[in-house]
Amino acid sequence: MAQFHFLQGNINHCARAQDLLLQSMAEWSIHVAVVAEPYFIPTRDNWLGCADGLVAIIGETLIDPSRGRGWVAAVSGGIVIVGVYFSPNKSLADFEGFLVELGAVVGRYHPRPVLVLGDLNAKSSAWGSPVTDPRGEVLEEWTVTTGLVVLNRGSEYTCVRQRGGSIVDVSFASPSVASRVRDWRVAVEVETLSDHRYIRFDVSAQTASGRHPTTPINDGPRWALKRIDRELLEEAALVQSWIWESTTDGPVDVEAVALWFRGAMTQICDASMPRVRQRSAKRQVYWWTAEIAQLRIACVAARRRYTRYRRRRRRDSAEEDALYEVYRASKETLRLAIGDSKSRAREELLGSLDRDPWGRPYRWIRGKLRPWAPPLTQRMQPQLLESVLSTLFP
Repeated sequence: MAQFHFLQGNINHCARAQDLLLQSMAEWSIHVAVVAEPYFIPTRDNWLGCADGLVAIIGETLIDPSRGRGWVAAVSGGIVIVGVYFSPNKSLADFEGFLVELGAVVGRYHPRPVLVLGDLNAKSSAWGSPVTDPRGEVLEEWTVTTGLVVLNRGSEYTCVRQRGGSIVDVSFASPSVASRVRDWRVAVEVETLSDHRYIRFDVSAQTASGRHPTTPINDGPRWALKRIDRELLEEAALVQSWIWESTTDGPVDVEAVALWFRGAMTQICDASMPRVRQRSAKRQVYWWTAEIAQLRIACVAARRRYTRYRRRRRRDSAEEDALYEVYRASKETLRLAIGDSKSRAREELLGSLDRDPWGRPYRWIRGKLRPWAPPLTQRMQPQLLESVLSTLFP
């Protein structure tokens, strides 16, 4: 893996916004996402929530977890990810106490590379805000004390409401990982069904020498060694040796020989064992449809018309409100469509149990039994386990 793809957002406890977040993760092949104010935190291996359910980390390989009130931390791909959220309704003294605890968390993982991502409801010009409030000043000082670097670039609002916007979603990193961050940006072109926008960035993988690769590594084709036919392997190798002897006459070029040898080895492997088919990344969630994709495009178009009008010097309040109502109606249509699609997909899944118990439901359950985690059946209640098995295997 040459790069790790990160996603950061706040979904304001909205169910459909959480659904759309999962689709965005699948569509963009996101490895790790930090979600502030999730709708709910599922009890799954790839979800890790804080003690009060205000922030969560989503990723396939989360190890060495720890959590507290308003923060959760885990290690993925050798990087420590700390998700944070702090309410705007709490006092400045509470905020300072929270940062003391958060600083201890960052220090606990030292010297590993650290990312601190989330919504702290603090404004500062250091991360593009037009104003700096008391919280922003305290957070600036905390950042310097802990040795972190601000990743935010530009002055694009991360939170947009009808009457204004702000930059309260921030990304911090230790210097060792900040130098590997690529293409940090606010995803203004995507609808989130929340008043917060997504933040996306990539982190290049670190090699054993400590340097990160500048281009992705292509490992070439792979073969299923367990299914090798040794007799066919020997026969194919003999055929290639005969071809070489019959076509070679006189001096040869080293590069030409290397190229021929590579082609010969490929043909020998193809003759004696099947190739391993590369699995493409999952591009959509189970309920996603072309209709919902078009509704999301229409929603983005309505939002663009509204935001462009708001940038005009001379505006008519009635026309502005009308454009906002169109945008709000588009969001509501998208929410309803997602809810209906999920309901239909769930009914279809349950209905297929009787028709084909070894089909999609069985494959879905098998996919949840990840080899790097303890078997799911060991953690299920006996009554629930018996119910699931009797349904899947009548």
